[in-house]
Amino acid sequence: MPIELCWKKIMTGALAVTLVTGSASAVLSSPVAVHAAALTASTPFLDVNAGHWAEKHIAKLYFQGIIDGYKNTADGTSTFKPEKSVSQQEAVLMALRFAGLIDQAPTNSLIIFDESFVVSEFFKSYIELAFKEGLLDREEEYALAKADTANAWGSKPASREWVTKLIVKAIGQQAVANQLQNAASPFQDASSISTRYKGFVNAAFQLGLVKGMTETTFEPAKTITRASLATLFSRAQSSYPVDYEGQQSGVVSDLTSTSLTVYNDGKETTYALDSNTVYFHFNSEKPITKDQLLEYGDISVIGKDGKALYVEVESDTQHTKTVAGTFDRYNATDKTFYVWIDNKAQLFTYDESLVVEDADGKTVAIDTIKRDAKVTIVQDTFRKESRTLKLTTAVAPNTTTISGMVQNLDKESITILQDGKNLVSKFLDKSVTVQIEGLPNTSVSDLIPKVDVVELSINANEQVVAIKVQNRQMNKITAAQIINRAQDDKLLTVVDSNGKNAQALYITDATKFVYNGETMTRNAAMILLSQFKSIDISYSHNNVIILEFVDKYKGELVTVNETDQQVTIKIPSGDLITVPYTRAYIDLKDKPSATLSDLKKGATVTLDLVYDQFLIFQIKIHTNVQYEIVSVDSVNKKLKVKTGTEAAFELSTTDIEILKTDGTKGAFSQFKAGDRVNASYAGSTLEKLQSVTTSSNG
Repeated sequence: MPIELCWKKIMTGALAVTLVTGSASAVLSSPVAVHAAALTASTPFLDVNAGHWAEKHIAKLYFQGIIDGYKNTADGTSTFKPEKSVSQQEAVLMALRFAGLIDQAPTNSLIIFDESFVVSEFFKSYIELAFKEGLLDREEEYALAKADTANAWGSKPASREWVTKLIVKAIGQQAVANQLQNAASPFQDASSISTRYKGFVNAAFQLGLVKGMTETTFEPAKTITRASLATLFSRAQSSYPVDYEGQQSGVVSDLTSTSLTVYNDGKETTYALDSNTVYFHFNSEKPITKDQLLEYGDISVIGKDGKALYVEVESDTQHTKTVAGTFDRYNATDKTFYVWIDNKAQLFTYDESLVVEDADGKTVAIDTIKRDAKVTIVQDTFRKESRTLKLTTAVAPNTTTISGMVQNLDKESITILQDGKNLVSKFLDKSVTVQIEGLPNTSVSDLIPKVDVVELSINANEQVVAIKVQNRQMNKITAAQIINRAQDDKLLTVVDSNGKNAQALYITDATKFVYNGETMTRNAAMILLSQFKSIDISYSHNNVIILEFVDKYKGELVTVNETDQQVTIKIPSGDLITVPYTRAYIDLKDKPSATLSDLKKGATVTLDLVYDQFLIFQIKIHTNVQYEIVSVDSVNKKLKVKTGTEAAFELSTTDIEILKTDGTKGAFSQFKAGDRVNASYAGSTLEKLQSVTTSSNG
């Protein structure tokens, strides 16, 4: 019969168990300062380095006060000795503490065991309690002791299969083990597992407590180590939680750079966060960063004196709901607003924490939202009375416009000459946008005083929220070649990629320099200007607006002229670019020996250039592959995928573009096992993943 457990609070301090062999010398130590060399690890133990396979579990049980280590009294450091074996009597003591039964151990009682059943005096009362509570079977353990008189039962190193049975019983899952006694084992060495333990090993695997020594073997007779035992009890907590002092689970209701607030049963508790706080995820053995915590998601915190020591994300579900409707009105005094949803006016309350934004993510005041504007409201779902978290309006607040020529501007204000006679100055909103036709990613610094005629959009607070240049015509030369620099690098003479149409253009104080999508300083750009042979220039009149250093071009392959050693492509703007090569490497997915013959007309290719020559050194052929997702690793942002002909393998999604089925920007969270995705490769490099289908459970 499985034991019925009433989980009890396990206190720290004197109840902390030191997993050492030979309890007579066991000394409980207090937490010690971590040496600088160990600061990257999540425990104070010098021999449990960052990346240790059991780091998470040792850290968790340490902060719960369940385990400790060996303290060096000379220098105050601690070690855990993770590979040291654990005796059977120590494993029993650990199981009793885990199950919250330790305070039921008999005291001042005369305990007599079978003559062959040898246990250290310190452990006798705990072993007797284990017999009484059903964690151990007296007849079975007596028989095992008689069969191995060369080793005392108590000090004998515990085997993996023996400890597995102990833990399954400790969590009250004897019935599951009975049901799985004759079930097929996931381990290839199942024949080595003793009959009395087979059901327990199967149950432990099914419950997620054990994963085997390798992916295919369990090694039942191998002795259990301190690290392995800590891992088993840590994993058991995910399904069978115990209430430890200083630990609570709940929902993240607020998260800042220095604090974490947890909501639980109507009460909020705020913990301080610092560089020593460690973070983990339920679906990973490796530490995560604070940035990977999910606001309004489930979390478990082990804290002390108001500080979070150990934080674990318990699910990837965010407890919020979103509704949409039409804005009606708001009451600032009562902090309420009404929204029409399904032809009914619904009342929403809010407080100072409410985030109000427009469709572009800019912060706006609630009093600027027009009546009948389309809005969406995000509320939490974990409180008894939902709190309104965010209000987003689909249209911009009321604005007025004025036009004129820019006279002066700085980071905070702009002055224009209106109607050729009136100077008008306005402050700039912190989120002001600038639009110049043909010029992407613009800012106030791209405006040219005494040249640009602009339209200013002004909000109710008399601040400029948008600037549109009306008189500037942008021209662009793609793959321009510099043939001359003069007047202290302020005048450039350039030709197009065919060496024709020479033009003299001026670099001004407003010229923006770009390399690999990043804006550069003028000084850094001048250095590259003497090295790069290929640039893209956007200009207005005869002034250079953007000078972009180019080391690659992407487009549709038009021709490969092997006689003249030239490749011609059509870039997205429609321009044809012809670039020479001498010995170009062809990069094609799954074909390391690709040649020029693999270049097909109409294929999408990227031409990688020698930076100081207008010359190709590599051609990447773009390909698309459709995969089926086998599994999703949401912590490490990896997908395990397969095709109809390939075995499953991992794809890392770090630094790649993710799109939804409709082509709009997506996120890793959209991927589910069973979905199909299109993978876009540039040569052998993955660049983009786009969902094709969504699984039924997604």
